[in-house]
Amino acid sequence: MEEIKEKYENFKEQVRAQADIVRVVSDYVPLKKKGGRYWGCCPFHGEKTPSFTVDEGKGLFHCFGCGVGGDVFTFIMKIENRSFPEAVKFLAGKLNIPIPEQEKNPAELAREMQAKEVYAANELAARFFQSCLINTEYGKTGVEYLAARGITREIIDGFALGMAPPDYNKLHLALERKGISEDTIIKAGLANKRDNGGIYDRFRARIMIPIRDVRGRVVGFTGRILNKDIKEAKYMNTGETEWFSKRNILFGLDTALKSIKEHKQVVLVEGHMDAISLHAAGVTWSVAVMGTAFTEQHARLLKHLSPEVVFSFDSDKAGVEAAVRAVPIALHAELKNKVMQVPDGKDPDDFIRKHGKDAYIKLIAGAVEGISFQINRQLEENNITTLAGKVQAVSNILPLFLECKSDIEVAQRIRDLARKLTIDEGLIQSEYNKLKRKDKKDDFMPRSVHLAPQATTALEQAERHLLFALIKGNDVLTGNFTNQLQKIKFENAERAEIFQKTILFLQKGSKNLATDLFEVLAEKGASELTNILRMELPSTDLAEMLSDCLRQLQLAILEQEFERHSSLAAEYEKQGNEKYLQELSECRRIKNEEKKIITLSNEIKNKAMQN
Repeated sequence: MEEIKEKYENFKEQVRAQADIVRVVSDYVPLKKKGGRYWGCCPFHGEKTPSFTVDEGKGLFHCFGCGVGGDVFTFIMKIENRSFPEAVKFLAGKLNIPIPEQEKNPAELAREMQAKEVYAANELAARFFQSCLINTEYGKTGVEYLAARGITREIIDGFALGMAPPDYNKLHLALERKGISEDTIIKAGLANKRDNGGIYDRFRARIMIPIRDVRGRVVGFTGRILNKDIKEAKYMNTGETEWFSKRNILFGLDTALKSIKEHKQVVLVEGHMDAISLHAAGVTWSVAVMGTAFTEQHARLLKHLSPEVVFSFDSDKAGVEAAVRAVPIALHAELKNKVMQVPDGKDPDDFIRKHGKDAYIKLIAGAVEGISFQINRQLEENNITTLAGKVQAVSNILPLFLECKSDIEVAQRIRDLARKLTIDEGLIQSEYNKLKRKDKKDDFMPRSVHLAPQATTALEQAERHLLFALIKGNDVLTGNFTNQLQKIKFENAERAEIFQKTILFLQKGSKNLATDLFEVLAEKGASELTNILRMELPSTDLAEMLSDCLRQLQLAILEQEFERHSSLAAEYEKQGNEKYLQELSECRRIKNEEKKIITLSNEIKNKAMQN
């Protein structure tokens, strides 16, 4: 077992050493080098001005906007929604590093077991729903509904479409007979708890559409109601779970993957039924967003799979607005994009059932570039026969040109815009140059953000410096230091956790403290650890730094106690309460303790100098 563990630790260190954090992050975030760091817009929260930085030398990333931070493993864990071991294996696969056998810890085994149980529950539920659709009396309504939309048995089988029975207990009883526990059924989002105990099925009397991840595993469901008289939402999704997040999933991607690669294009529609109808008609390179807007996560995912996305949203006002929002997201991800519009206010489902595949393919061929679509919208929405309308249109259009990668493209677009607005080309070019200069200026964050956040108190600074010395100089921990460290209490919860885990890893002989810490820390702890590791401290002897930090920390804690007792003494004296004498005595004790600490610290320093 120890040999396997050592092999895994060496493997983990090999992956960490070979995984260039700039290259890894660049696969998801466009980065620009400014000074000694790389900058980009944070992939974990929406922003236009870059506040996300990658420090290649230290192997760290940090966002000054949302505070998230960590090393290359933390980044993959967060952006790919993977556990630490999964992130290590993911990077190893990209680097072609062989993965050794590993002795998994109980937490990893429990997480893997829970995931397997949830996937199994969802797969069994999908089969149950499909059987209900095909083999029951109440399923006939669903079959008729699908047939009216051109959905054949072949498509039903291909997408494993089903029907949820109208009862409150049919599904969970069927799953329990298969050995699935109530807890797993709830975790999978298939049932809800009753207030008086027990559970009831979440989906009832609905056409059921299984949602699969890229690997083909059922991670959730969407249910479409058939009875219009029932006052419930038309569509119901599995609630957000560890395995199901609408922002990260595209419906039908597992089925469409091969066709997307063949056509070098993906057609993105708004709804599940749109995608299913397109597949039924032969447009098999189509996928759908999950009842939510097109997100940065979707853009990053598609960029890895296809050189081009065609937005084929509904032609109503909501659909047009969805396309308007989607284009900048795709542009920012450097994903080539086009917008096609279905005529007569129809959605893709209606159009392809009425006009067929060939007519729809012609619409795809006639799709306009995303930027051109946005420009045309601005020209339509603003009254460009007036000066105010022209000014507003130019103001709204020019930011789009900042996403263009070629000066030639920008020049041509400015020329075309000037012609359409009958404005001097030089005036538009001048406005664009101003905007570009401002954008470059905004790209550079204020100097203060290049450093770790400044400590607000001496105690906070001492805590951070002590942890820095421990992590960076793990060989400085001697008996003297260990005895003193046992008496330390951290004021900040995240730093207290980092301290406790650091001592634990040091006792286990950790080879890379930072990596081991990032593996076990939650998001707030990882962010604080990043702040500590990013600190720019003057070159100094780490043992000396540790000694100084211990002294500062102990003195800072004592000073806080002194302030408290001093304040109480003054309050009691005003009240004429003799307790003020006890408080004054405590103040003297604290001052004597401070003198002892200073004396002991000086003795340790002198011994170190003599050695």
